[in-house]
Amino acid sequence: MSNRERTWVILLTGDGADPRTSQNERANNPADEFAVPPDRRTLFEMTLSRASAVVPREQIVAVVDSPQRQYWSESLAMLPGANVIEQPYHRGSAIEVLLAVLTLLERDPWARIMAMPSHHFVSNETALASSLLDAATPTAQTRNNLALIGIKPEKPDLESGYIVPGRWFEDDTRSVLRIVKPSGRVLARDLTARGALWDSSIVAARAPVLVGILRVRVPDVVDQMETALARGDGADARQRALTQLYARLPAVDLSQVLAQGAEAQCRVITSRSCGWSNPASAQRNTRRPSIGRVAATV
Repeated sequence: MSNRERTWVILLTGDGADPRTSQNERANNPADEFAVPPDRRTLFEMTLSRASAVVPREQIVAVVDSPQRQYWSESLAMLPGANVIEQPYHRGSAIEVLLAVLTLLERDPWARIMAMPSHHFVSNETALASSLLDAATPTAQTRNNLALIGIKPEKPDLESGYIVPGRWFEDDTRSVLRIVKPSGRVLARDLTARGALWDSSIVAARAPVLVGILRVRVPDVVDQMETALARGDGADARQRALTQLYARLPAVDLSQVLAQGAEAQCRVITSRSCGWSNPASAQRNTRRPSIGRVAATV
């Protein structure tokens, strides 16, 4: 790693859901502690602690939706004020990551990025920690590629995306053959049986590599975001430009972008079993029959 190259961790708080839902539902269902996801602020603080094991808090940023900023204010106070990046509203993880990376590049042209959702649960942080540190440290295979963290499945899961790994490399990473969302229980079981990994949605790459992948897959989105960030002087002018942009942006999921032909530029790091789960997905599974979700494309 270059002496000038620093790792920044981006915490993604948006998933299109009201973060207060679980709190309200727990109050309405006090007898069943597993009926609703854990409070989102608790999950955020757990993720912040996870990120702090990789980099100092001065190198952790959070992306938050404007309508929900007041909800997050107490948790966000744990970070430097300049490290809170506000977006008008949720437009998918690819948009969150793009906004954060372009903003960070203004401060640190040599930035290496690790992005992770802040609403996932891990029961064994130690098991995941070494993989996060591996992802933060570039190797011959990950310096010019995107590193993904894959989790060994504990059971077939329709709500989780899967990474189908290929050949091993000398740094213990593997190539990526496919990134897929199962459309039925049979496919989920087949993927698990074939050694596919859960997609944790944790990614790491040098900032130019990440922007380059997005520029190839969603060029119009990248161009428009760069234009909005360059427009006007001052924070208010920039926020107005972003509000106008977000009003016309589609929702773009990062894993879906990678699944549309970017697999050759990805390497997967296999984490030890760590009790990883997406509580919001588990909650959805209790409310309706499990079906595969289709991400919006551009």
